[in-house]
Amino acid sequence: MEPGLASLHCHPMTPKSSASSDSSTPTVALTMDGVIANWVKGLRAHVAARHGVADRQLALNVSWDLSEWGVDDPAGTIRDFLLSPMSGRLKLVEGADAGIARLQSAGFRVLAVTRRDHMVGDRPDDQDTTRHIARQWFAGQPQLGIGDDGIVFTEDPVGVDADVWVDDAPRRVKRLVEAEKPVWVLPQPWNRPVVQHPGVHVLFDGWSSVDDLVAAHSS
Repeated sequence: MEPGLASLHCHPMTPKSSASSDSSTPTVALTMDGVIANWVKGLRAHVAARHGVADRQLALNVSWDLSEWGVDDPAGTIRDFLLSPMSGRLKLVEGADAGIARLQSAGFRVLAVTRRDHMVGDRPDDQDTTRHIARQWFAGQPQLGIGDDGIVFTEDPVGVDADVWVDDAPRRVKRLVEAEKPVWVLPQPWNRPVVQHPGVHVLFDGWSSVDDLVAAHSS
């Protein structure tokens, strides 16, 4: 989940790594936050701590602008969260480890795509911090089998070279559809409207539905 982007000024950068598809090995680009990492629970804990309330007082069924949590500056709140150690202690989205293993066993090359370093502003030190935290998080999840060469930091995930995408961000999903790129949505509270968008595939049962994707995109 990557809300509140409009108010951030992002300095254009070349993606940290460039993914290229092999015709015999389909590549699937998975959004890190919201698809692999349980972003919303970690962000909720961060907001709760700042407001001096218990996590359970903030609903998990949150909108894209975080209005249910009384957040006036979503972009600033997210920036602070991404620069905090808390953003490196996220739990996995339910079933993500088994789902990713299924993709890998089916012959897919798995990329974890994130624009975290473009969500914290222009300072190189801040961008380096977010990249380090993200890499350390994946290093702490060895069961995913995603090393540094499988992590793509990019300002525009739509531009990553892949055969299929799994995303949770409504605007990005629409852009992928408009670009005629196969995209599957992992259902989340903030993307309910886009699930009905023409051309969108849906993992209706979350990662438990990964076989639908495998069947649709295996050669």
